[in-house]
Amino acid sequence: MAILQGECPKCGKRVLHVNVEHIVGMVDGTSKARCLSYSCIHCNTIMGVQIDPRAKPRLRSSKPPAAS
Repeated sequence: MAILQGECPKCGKRVLHVNVEHIVGMVDGTSKARCLSYSCIHCNTIMGVQIDPRAKPRLRSSKPPAAS
């Protein structure tokens, strides 16, 4: 059984591991979703981003905070 291993599209090195980072997805300058970013450990090229399926929804208040 052969194990398929990909290559980084930028540096061409085999991708056996990736850096995973938590990031925030933005729409029209507004934070909309918690996401995950996957990047090459050799050259830090981003190879993919997805919405974090395990993230809890962000609580949004319906009224602005009270002024003090």
